[in-house]
Amino acid sequence: MEQPNSQLLTDLPKGRSDPKEPQGKQIPYGHSEYNAVMHFLIEEAHNLDENLFGNWINSLSEDIIYTIPVRQTVSRDDGRGFYPSMNWIYDDLGSISFKLKRNMESDSAFAEDPPTRTRRTVSNMRLFETANPSEFLAQSSVLLRRNRGDTAVSEEISARRDDIIRSTEDGMKLARRTVWLDHSVLGMSNFAVFI
Repeated sequence: MEQPNSQLLTDLPKGRSDPKEPQGKQIPYGHSEYNAVMHFLIEEAHNLDENLFGNWINSLSEDIIYTIPVRQTVSRDDGRGFYPSMNWIYDDLGSISFKLKRNMESDSAFAEDPPTRTRRTVSNMRLFETANPSEFLAQSSVLLRRNRGDTAVSEEISARRDDIIRSTEDGMKLARRTVWLDHSVLGMSNFAVFI
């Protein structure tokens, strides 16, 4: 099985990693491949917002890696302050499946029962070719609003996502996601939802 493209990280001083600019050719807005990937991301957001987790997990590749690196505020000379060995989340298909099953079937998933109400906005996508002709690098902005219980206060997370989207015989699949948070302090009480 082919491994997802690893061009998403670059080493910086003091062991930090930052998102870097893609190496592949950019695919413009309006191109058929651009439209197909954007459609995939919009449908993914819908499936997550509507708790259609069966649909969502079927859109993941078997070798999915989903990470959210920890961000710290550092001086400009030290990059953007992401640490490659420190992650809020580092999941594969097995751990994602376990979390979803726990949320949907367990009597002890108090963080998601009653379920969170979410709304994801995905925009500003930039799409690039990769070394693998069946994979694309999609860089997008995401804003996640989350509301729980009977409160007027919403939690909010904004981030850049670097996704490797793989074209397969079964359609597009998410093969890798790195979520580069804009926050060094979390804007929500937990990560019981996927960004």
